[in-house]
Amino acid sequence: MAMDLTEADRGEKGRTARRVLLALALPICLALPGCMSSGSSAVSALSVDKITTAAITPLSADSEIMSDETVIRDLVGDLNEGQMRDPLPWSNALTGSAGVISSFSTLTDGTKSCRVFETTRHGFDGVALFNGRACMRPDGGWDLVEFDRAGS
Repeated sequence: MAMDLTEADRGEKGRTARRVLLALALPICLALPGCMSSGSSAVSALSVDKITTAAITPLSADSEIMSDETVIRDLVGDLNEGQMRDPLPWSNALTGSAGVISSFSTLTDGTKSCRVFETTRHGFDGVALFNGRACMRPDGGWDLVEFDRAGS
């Protein structure tokens, strides 16, 4: 009778092992046909997708890329005298850089008015301090005539 229990136990363990294997194999078998029917193969992986969209337009060499200097120049030029007392944060979504403009002063050389400032620049390459000077053009626009890394 002891033999019968041992054989029964072995039979039950075998059935349990088969159930576990079936439970593991079933999801794999169901997923494989989906992968195979989608064309996922070594050959299809090497092919080039020729689809293009109008949403992404490449920049031409002649187009003006809005650089950090351009953002800073426009911000400094748009300030009124009252706003030049407090530090002013800036950011450029195109380059991912940001900083704070501070230490403003105004210089007038005859008819030419300039604004001297310092700014930090936090970019992918680290944090740096820059000294800058923006001067007003006769048409009322501003040019960034100096923008140098401090200590260079």
